[in-house]
Amino acid sequence: MPEPTVRPGHLEGLLHVLPAPIHDERGFFVRTLDAASLRAAGVDPVTFVQENQSRSRRGTLRGIHFRRALSEGKLVRCARGSVYEVVIDLRPWSSTFLQQEAVVLDDERHEQLFVPPGCGHGFQVTSESADVCYKHDAAYQPELETGIAWDDPDLAIAWPIGDPILSPRDRVQPTLAEVKPLLGTWFGDVRPEERGGVAAGR
Repeated sequence: MPEPTVRPGHLEGLLHVLPAPIHDERGFFVRTLDAASLRAAGVDPVTFVQENQSRSRRGTLRGIHFRRALSEGKLVRCARGSVYEVVIDLRPWSSTFLQQEAVVLDDERHEQLFVPPGCGHGFQVTSESADVCYKHDAAYQPELETGIAWDDPDLAIAWPIGDPILSPRDRVQPTLAEVKPLLGTWFGDVRPEERGGVAAGR
């Protein structure tokens, strides 16, 4: 079976993982985790400690979510349906600080994204419903969870569907202007390897 292709994204440390699904009259078969390919790209799959799955209906928007610490990478895929996924680089030391990258994840191409620590992400469902699966390399710590408003004017994300379905939490997320002064405290002002920490982006 062909190995997945892993290529860097526009954002520093972001990876696009493109499996090679096999289709026939029965349906398809796809390898959703390939340790060797990830390891060659700098991600140790052994560090994944949990996998979560969400199901959402069309128009639902989840995000922008991230952790107030440089301590959680995620491997994200859409197992059913399609979503518009957006990643924001929130690391002050990154060459792509405050830039964003968007991609459609779906159950046809089976593309996955590795979202490095210090990046926020969110998605909006563009199919009738969608199942999104996330592998995490750090245990859930609710006290570290935070986010940025989905409609923040400084980010100006071009979400595909207006008037999204939101959780109570996502209706009251802070703006980027409110969060920005805290990013250096959360993620550091210099690269982790320059201060003796973990490598940037893993």
